[in-house]
Amino acid sequence: MSSRSIPEPRAIIIGCGVAGIVLSARLKTQLGFNNFVVFEREQSIGGTWYLNTYPGVGCDVDSHLYSFSFNLNPDWSKRFAEQGEILSYLNDTVDKFGIRPHVTTGVEVIGANWNEKKWVWQVELRTLETGHTFIREAEILVSCVGTISIPADINIPNHENFNGTIWHSARWNHKYDLKGKTVAVIGNGCSAAQLVPHVVKEAAKVFQFQRSAQWINDRPNSNFSTLQKFCFRYIPLYNKLYRFWLWKKTDGLHTLYQSETQASVRARSEATQVAKDYMKRMAPAKYHDILIPKFPLGCKRRIFDPGYLEVLHSENIELTTEPIVEFTETGVRTSQRDIDIDVAIMSTGFKIQEFLSPIKITGRQNITLNEHWNNTQGAQAYKATFVSGFPNFGIVFGPNAFPAHNSVIYTNEVQVEFLIKSMFRPILRGDFAVIDVKQAAENVDVNQVQSKLKSMVWSSGCANWNLDKSGRNTTNYPEETWRFWYSLYWPVWKDFNIYRDKGSRPWHPVWKVFGGVTAAGIIAQVLLASGKFGQAGLEKAMELVKGIR
Repeated sequence: MSSRSIPEPRAIIIGCGVAGIVLSARLKTQLGFNNFVVFEREQSIGGTWYLNTYPGVGCDVDSHLYSFSFNLNPDWSKRFAEQGEILSYLNDTVDKFGIRPHVTTGVEVIGANWNEKKWVWQVELRTLETGHTFIREAEILVSCVGTISIPADINIPNHENFNGTIWHSARWNHKYDLKGKTVAVIGNGCSAAQLVPHVVKEAAKVFQFQRSAQWINDRPNSNFSTLQKFCFRYIPLYNKLYRFWLWKKTDGLHTLYQSETQASVRARSEATQVAKDYMKRMAPAKYHDILIPKFPLGCKRRIFDPGYLEVLHSENIELTTEPIVEFTETGVRTSQRDIDIDVAIMSTGFKIQEFLSPIKITGRQNITLNEHWNNTQGAQAYKATFVSGFPNFGIVFGPNAFPAHNSVIYTNEVQVEFLIKSMFRPILRGDFAVIDVKQAAENVDVNQVQSKLKSMVWSSGCANWNLDKSGRNTTNYPEETWRFWYSLYWPVWKDFNIYRDKGSRPWHPVWKVFGGVTAAGIIAQVLLASGKFGQAGLEKAMELVKGIR
């Protein structure tokens, strides 16, 4: 590698959803760093909350927990916020922290190549409106691409022959009027549960095709009163304490996903009975057998009921488990009948397992990220953040960073803090120029995670998007989120190969406190011993303090 003098390092951030906003805000507020650009493929910021606009779309995590720790919102309207309010909050955060001038929208990242001679990432970009391609360079590259962004492909034969209209729930067709229409909703996961009550109100007839049963829980969504909002805004620490209480309570749900102890098995059994009782109480009896799953609670993502079970009592909806064999010109053909429809709404999920797809990231020795993951038998990353052979490259919301029982914003913030401590701050200070996690360290960390995941509920036999084609869980973190924070709190420097290393590292916070106390003691001791409290005594004390480090 060449030796050269480097001006202020540059950074490129891919994506301006939740993760991109967290990273951008922290770079500006913690480091005072502004030499970064965010490239966002869509025409506006917000990620999944910009793309998903289907009727009823909302969050199933408490609003005050699904928010940034550095920008608490006292004005949430209800316990579980809906898409419009969340997107507004994200936009307000972007403007409050001066992030928008750093963002270029309507530009997608095609690929990125690590230049070993120059120690830079060469990022290939394309302007979507014109098709113009160009290259930008940066010493640091971070992917903040979410996994709930690219809809799953339609895998039902002959869909191209259908004369009606088809769209995915994540690309809602707001120009189409459902009034008086016969609609097929294909899928019955979280998105379908949110949109079906609204479709039933509009359409003449709705056929919902259930591919698998789902565990459904109650979702009481109360509005916050004026008094509550006043308390959140004006009572010192009230909002922070409420958020902490929510986080702690939610983290306690982790036991529902474990199978290692009798206590966790008993907790899941009790929660299963609660869900079963709720489903039987709310849904029509004729659907009980097909609605209630045979697999353990938590194996698939749980649904928190936005009124879905109640709407199944409506006369204009039919829930069926008949598999769709193919599309016809006028509708769909199941294993038992032909059904004519006007529109098909695909609520069939996303390409969860295709991390960073279709971006081609090429690291050292001309190996792409997908090739690396093929070699490791699945997507993986050290501490969910770094990949060996891809220097100065980080991933926020990478493999095994998803907390099934808590807020993804929390884990996004944890990863951003880890990136700042391990990569951004040292490089900006000039401590070193390049950092690359060792392959052995990546493997050890990943093997520990995968070993713990084997006993979790996601591996109990149901088909879910947590597992890749080989059955490996590439999405979930297997422990409580406080352990995720602890694991990423401070870099283990021996796990990295570091280049142009000056040997200095940021101080661990514990050593900062110890150093401060020790320094104060030395100063006092020297001054008292010398009897000199003037300039000479102070200079002598400071010479000794410098030796502490």
